[in-house]
Amino acid sequence: MFKATRELIKARQAHTEYVVEVVSVKQINGGSANDCFNNACAYIEKNKGCSVVSGWLVNKYDATSNSTAIIQHFWNVSEEGIFVDTTPLIEAEYEYVIDVDLSIYGQEHLGEINNCVCSSLWLKNGEFNTVDLIYGKRVRNAISQLTTDNLFAAVRVREIEDDDFLQLVKFTHEMEAA
Repeated sequence: MFKATRELIKARQAHTEYVVEVVSVKQINGGSANDCFNNACAYIEKNKGCSVVSGWLVNKYDATSNSTAIIQHFWNVSEEGIFVDTTPLIEAEYEYVIDVDLSIYGQEHLGEINNCVCSSLWLKNGEFNTVDLIYGKRVRNAISQLTTDNLFAAVRVREIEDDDFLQLVKFTHEMEAA
């Protein structure tokens, strides 16, 4: 298990009643790239008895940037407990971590969020940052605790003021330069 995976599990387990753990997932493709939630929903329409599962794709540590990308992701599970993923993924080494609380939160807060996919994460020097795409710009922000509310903060229904956006872009450029 990757060090980043252990750190993610420890940080998330403190904020959910559901078990957060590594699972083995069979890659079967058939879906569209960068559309994991819709791919998982389409799969259950064609495969009765399957469910949508939420969690994370933890990439292998990148020595060049001294960091690890952790992407929020959806896939499927059969009645027999077999996990499958139809979303085509890049050829990279990663681990799947199940985090059921993310999909439950998305269902329970439909009217309050723009998207059922929460922020992805960037782990560097033992510290997590959220990563979001806002107005076409990748924005990273420090996050003190990986609560489910904090992870969905960027997709809450609200309007971002122009000044706020400019501050986020400035912060992102500073983070990338560091």
